[in-house]
Amino acid sequence: MIRPDFRKILLDQRGAAVILWSFFFMSVPIYVAIARHLLNDPDLGTNPSIARPARIFFWLLAVIDIGYYFYWRDRKVSAAAIQREARKTKLFRALESYQGAAEERAAYAVATLVTRKVVIFAIIEALAVYGFVLAFLGRFVADQIVLSLLSLVLLAVEFPSVKSFDKLLQNTEGWTS
Repeated sequence: MIRPDFRKILLDQRGAAVILWSFFFMSVPIYVAIARHLLNDPDLGTNPSIARPARIFFWLLAVIDIGYYFYWRDRKVSAAAIQREARKTKLFRALESYQGAAEERAAYAVATLVTRKVVIFAIIEALAVYGFVLAFLGRFVADQIVLSLLSLVLLAVEFPSVKSFDKLLQNTEGWTS
């Protein structure tokens, strides 16, 4: 059983995840704004010998990145993966005050979830970075918009909700050592 005060500490880790998520989410429109500002220079990104191969390369990277996102999400962020691999994660200092096996499992599970969510956020943000590079190198503004929107949608899907943390804690109380 998890003590109410420790449960609050565990759920507070969601706040840290939300702050990190916010930085990733806000960076996407910043990339778009920077690209718009840079594209005011008419000489920037007008070399087709670089732009065309770069476009193919970055779209290939985007497809690989999307596949890796689904792979990582399925293999590393699922409840089973968190249960199986929670002990491999470094415990956050705020979670070191656990008492008993149930709280220890919950602490490691929450630390694992937050850590892996940050990896997911970075994988998703890479799509927006690819779009920024495409806009910068070849003035492929439509590509940037598509990749930025895809990044924002996936980040919205991965928002660290209270429900997901509550469900994780309920699941950890049922786990055995």
